[in-house]
Amino acid sequence: MNDQNNLIDGLNTSQILVGLDLGTKTIGVAVSDRSKIIATPLSIIQRKGTNKDLIIMKDVLKEYEIGGFILGLPISLDNSENKQSQLVRDFNINLQTFFKKPTALWDERFSSDVIFKEMRKADLSKTKIKSKLDQQSAAYILQGYLDRYRNCLLYTSDAADDSLRVDLGGRR
Repeated sequence: MNDQNNLIDGLNTSQILVGLDLGTKTIGVAVSDRSKIIATPLSIIQRKGTNKDLIIMKDVLKEYEIGGFILGLPISLDNSENKQSQLVRDFNINLQTFFKKPTALWDERFSSDVIFKEMRKADLSKTKIKSKLDQQSAAYILQGYLDRYRNCLLYTSDAADDSLRVDLGGRR
């Protein structure tokens, strides 16, 4: 497993992960369940500056035992980073310092577009979509991370099963 997945490997069973979709005006917040299988949208924080944002975030998350954070990293279609990517990286440093928890950056390409289209399919108004988009995007980012981790576990498990078959001469 790579270092991104080791974030989950180092958590205890009562800890959760927090997904963040960082924008210039808002921060979408989502949380995982304790089994790290399902991401759930939690809230939207109106940006007031990094230090105030972190204090508000601490209050929003006070009832959770946080094990780490997954931040959506905006990457351009050509795989390059942009101005917003650097803002996320800068925020990530402040987040780590403030919470003293590990973080991982996760490619958020298309997250808002996918969520917007899914919400439109559900016949939600643009006003309703706008009010929920950032927290839903944070959940989408976090769910992608959780799914990738579980897929790596399955792949590793399948590889172990294959080696077991070899060790047993192909017999189970």
